Amino acid sequence: MRILVATVPAAGHFNPLTGPAVRLAERGHDVRWYAGPEYATRVERLGLEVIPYAAATEITADNVNALFPERQKLKGPRAIEFDADVFFSRPVGAQFHDIRDARERFPFDALLIDGAFYAGYLAAKLLDVPVFTMGSIAAPTLRGSNPITPFFGLRPARTFVGKVVNRIARAMLLSASRKAVETFNGFLAEEGLPPVTVENYFDCTQQPDVARRVFNVGLPELDFPDAYVPPHTAWVGALLPHRPRATASLGPRIVERSGHVVVVSQGTVDNHDPRKLMIPAIDAFAGGDRLLVVVTGGVGTDDLRARYPHDNVLIEDFVDFDLLFPHTELYVTNGGLGGVLLALSHGVPLLVAGTREGKGDINVRLAYRGLAVDLRSETPSARAVAHGAERVLKDSEMKARIAAVRATLAEYDSVGIIERGLLDSLTAKGSE
Repeated sequence: MRILVATVPAAGHFNPLTGPAVRLAERGHDVRWYAGPEYATRVERLGLEVIPYAAATEITADNVNALFPERQKLKGPRAIEFDADVFFSRPVGAQFHDIRDARERFPFDALLIDGAFYAGYLAAKLLDVPVFTMGSIAAPTLRGSNPITPFFGLRPARTFVGKVVNRIARAMLLSASRKAVETFNGFLAEEGLPPVTVENYFDCTQQPDVARRVFNVGLPELDFPDAYVPPHTAWVGALLPHRPRATASLGPRIVERSGHVVVVSQGTVDNHDPRKLMIPAIDAFAGGDRLLVVVTGGVGTDDLRARYPHDNVLIEDFVDFDLLFPHTELYVTNGGLGGVLLALSHGVPLLVAGTREGKGDINVRLAYRGLAVDLRSETPSARAVAHGAERVLKDSEMKARIAAVRATLAEYDSVGIIERGLLDSLTAKGSE
């Protein structure tokens, strides 16, 4: 089977598909990845062949201000509107042209995308190519009997006040998304396709007339009970990123303090301001009886080490979380889904704090299911972190729920589900 993978050039969109891409290649499938220059190097490290951007320009969090200097002057709703348009809609036309041209050289049998790679919509409509979409818990949608407006960290509206808040949030989201939808519809019009509504834009790549199947990262037990899920969805569990064979072991300080280790991460994208979560967490635990392992992602490590020379604080650029979590008592995170699912896979309790980039939607679900304490703040105080950590560590019922989720996640063969879904769907289509 020939498979082309395509994702938005951002870690949270790219990383989850690295595991299945590598495993599918190892199982004998011809897997290639459509990527721009920065992410092409990551694809090559996976041992996969790159289909490079040609007409498209790779837009990432690192180069967006250089490409669009006007962005730095924008604030509030105008900045949100600009980013929604620039990151997700403006690249669509050129990306589709690249994929259309690439198919003449690499006649792929399936296109595997993340849900925000909107060029996949045009590919499904115009290239007669089977598209398969990666979704997740908290995937943005405005569908369902009781839709929850995404990106605001809201729970299902059960009261009059809750419904009013949801309507206000919905109006704000639709207003901030109109420019992106207008741009997207412009590309559809150029290809003779009808427009999508603002309400249907967010999950248009997951609908049955576009995606042959949706692979949802996570578990139904991690989502709201009445959350909308496309009817052709297969849950795939943790779907952890590809992990090279470990080449380094953990330091003795971690092993010696096993079971009394707290891990702090502010992610790989929003980690440039340590005052958001890393510094409050260090202030909460520095000088205490637990070892605090702070993973910076390579940003500001030396400055933090100089500021916090405490014996119980270990600050590193990177640590292999798969090796670290078996020793971990608590994971303090802004709510990146990959880290959250890896922690749950090891049965590690969670203290979550992020609100942006969809993390608030993940965190509110974890708290709703009793799997985490959610500080509901992008910049919690050290006192809030300390109090939240105490609540988590004393909650035996939460630990039991996390143990049950861990056991459920262990039952999933994530890559196997995706491979069977691809093959079964393509076989069924071929027999029609």
